[in-house]
Amino acid sequence: MIVRISQFPPMKRLLFGIATTAVVLLAQQTLTMLAHGRLTFLLVSAALPLVTVLFGARSGLLLLASGIGFGALWMPPAGLAVGQPEDRAVLLAYTVVGSFLVAAGQQLAKVAKRAGKAEAAAQDTANRLLRLERDARHRFDVALNSAGVPFFIVTPVVHEGRIAELRWDYLNEAAAQLFNKAAGVVVGSSTSYVRPAGWDADLLLERLSPLAERQGRDTFDVRVQGANGEQWFHVVAASLEGSVVAWFGDVTARVQAEQALAEADRRKDEFLATLAHELRNPLAPIRQVAEILEQPGLTDGRKEWCVTVLRRQSAAMALLLDDLLDVSRITRGALTLRKEAVALKEAIDDAVDTARPMLEGKGHELVVKLPARPIHVEADRLRLAQVLANLLTNAAKYTPPGGRVELTVAADEDEIVISVADNGIGIEPEKLSAIFSMFSQVNPDHHRQGGLGIGLALSKSLIELHGGRLTASSGGKDKGSCFAVHLPANTRVMPPPAPPHAVPAVATSVDAHRILVVDDNVDAADAMTALLQLEGHEVRTVYSGEEAVDILTHYSPQVILLDLGLPGMSGLDVARQIRTTPSTKDVTLIAITGWGQPQDRARSADAGFDFHFTKPVDVRQLGQAIEGAVAAP
Repeated sequence: MIVRISQFPPMKRLLFGIATTAVVLLAQQTLTMLAHGRLTFLLVSAALPLVTVLFGARSGLLLLASGIGFGALWMPPAGLAVGQPEDRAVLLAYTVVGSFLVAAGQQLAKVAKRAGKAEAAAQDTANRLLRLERDARHRFDVALNSAGVPFFIVTPVVHEGRIAELRWDYLNEAAAQLFNKAAGVVVGSSTSYVRPAGWDADLLLERLSPLAERQGRDTFDVRVQGANGEQWFHVVAASLEGSVVAWFGDVTARVQAEQALAEADRRKDEFLATLAHELRNPLAPIRQVAEILEQPGLTDGRKEWCVTVLRRQSAAMALLLDDLLDVSRITRGALTLRKEAVALKEAIDDAVDTARPMLEGKGHELVVKLPARPIHVEADRLRLAQVLANLLTNAAKYTPPGGRVELTVAADEDEIVISVADNGIGIEPEKLSAIFSMFSQVNPDHHRQGGLGIGLALSKSLIELHGGRLTASSGGKDKGSCFAVHLPANTRVMPPPAPPHAVPAVATSVDAHRILVVDDNVDAADAMTALLQLEGHEVRTVYSGEEAVDILTHYSPQVILLDLGLPGMSGLDVARQIRTTPSTKDVTLIAITGWGQPQDRARSADAGFDFHFTKPVDVRQLGQAIEGAVAAP
């Protein structure tokens, strides 16, 4: 107690001393009043060591002197100095004993001071160790949390001599996030009841328990099927004085990449086997024909047949090699498109001609549905026809004999869609996402029809080079499939002018069509009308945009020849109104104008014109435009 009191700050010691002195004086006065004054000396003597410890030797001596003076001067009846001998003995004893008590108090104060310093040093050391431990724990937490790698410590729970479960003892922030709970809620819980979503408690107990029983290190992968699909974690665990520490990281990307490489390697092997098969198919008849040609006495008919077989089989080999070369060029970024204004109907005709032998060979019905208005796009005609032929050929391959294949073209403000649909074997939903991968087959196990498995991947790449996309859909097995080429609307362009030709002296027979001529130049309008009437067409003529709109309420032309520079309602305004009117939206619009700059052609295309000719118009070009437009289904 004295040691503790000696450590009080000065102000606290002063207040404690004042209070103690007041208590001593009050007790002294009470004893003086109720008993003989000798008892006062006992109380004062008891306070001497405390006062000396609190305030030093001087204060103790002052209190001792005060006691002596009290006894000698104020204690009744007249003070001890003139009192009884035994009273003087008490005073003398008080003086001697008090002196020893003051001296003892002084020594006690020194001891208390040294003890206080030792205690303060011990407390300071304890505080410093606690602070170091706290700082070390903080640095430990900061280091583990800033690393961003999930880390945890588990401790085994032993039951009946064996490890029954593991207990979470520590989690960093990255690990706690996998629990969707605060780390404090997880710490102390069993791994059997609280663990990251999708993790297997038995696996954790099986792999981590041996490390808690003996020193060692282990690494393993954990497959988790969670809300975000399949995930993989790589765990590195080690022993730590009866516990187990572990780091784990998300290696889903690595595992998926390895799986993709394995799948690509498998497809590569299948591709090489298929390539060998596909090359042997034409080589066999080529070799046989070579042997036939060596035979003497061949008839001309047999020789012609041999040449036909050689051409057909060498063409098949050339197609295989072309596909391989195209894939290689696209992979290296070396394939370039030769874009030009292409009539979509012409590209489709090219594709149909290529696929026709297979379609007819399997007895398929081919239906082609084109819009009433001709469509021209900026594209590589050869590559576009190649893609469409590939889709038609695939439809023929994977449709049982006597099936139906339908090619449809649709266009709106956003895109142009060319779809090829069939009623064949269809595609299972889980295989739809893989059919555009390199070396994939639609159904290699049950319906092998040949091919290298690169056609759809090549077609997809070619359409993407055009700025479009290739999609696939199917109702499932044996429910047919549909492949669609989507070209952006901005690929649509005005058709290029046909090369000029001399007007033939003898007019060829043409089909008669209903034509409306609109031009504010009366002579030009009447001359054009006369020319078209000589060719056998039914022609009406008006000289303003307003008259054109009015006549269309009761006259339905198939073709409208429209001047752009009309007074009042311009030809562009008339064209826009025609395209927004249901009864005339599919009519063929041909611009006849003196404006022929690229921006003029762009404006007429935006207004809905199908053709744009500058004055004076080439009669043959105009005739071809009328015939081609009206002939379109």
